[in-house]
Amino acid sequence: MKGKGVISAIALVISALCSYSQGLSHQVLVPGADVVSAGGIYYSQTIGETAIQIIGYSEHVLTQGFQQPRLKIKIGPSPMGNGVNVYPNPATDYFNIEFFGENARDYSFSIININGQKIFSDKISFSESHWYVREVPVKNYARGFYFIKVVSKDKLINRTFKIEKM
Repeated sequence: MKGKGVISAIALVISALCSYSQGLSHQVLVPGADVVSAGGIYYSQTIGETAIQIIGYSEHVLTQGFQQPRLKIKIGPSPMGNGVNVYPNPATDYFNIEFFGENARDYSFSIININGQKIFSDKISFSESHWYVREVPVKNYARGFYFIKVVSKDKLINRTFKIEKM
């Protein structure tokens, strides 16, 4: 009788140990990474990850690897002409600046608070026709109104958007 109890206890311990499994997340921590773009081609690289590949054909995108921070699938035709859009409005965690154009163009953009202080600015360049969406984080900004000023180097694009941060 005592032997059956010991065997049952050992079987219970072994089944408990075997039922524990490891969980994996979809994140990878790497010491260095970067995404470089030229026109419509994006090159993504990491230090410490062996293989990354993005293959696209019409509306199908196949990926390999973990680090793909700016992979965005755009459905529909690209906008015609030259311009810029800012959305969503109101914003909570981020807003998007959508750049599109038929020619090479250099842009600068700034975030200006309601007091007229420039709190963020950056530049982006395109060497040919482009359609790109830049996500700008505003999660740590105070609630209120902000102005987004976007100007192209050739002054063809000169727009100011007012957004509300919720």
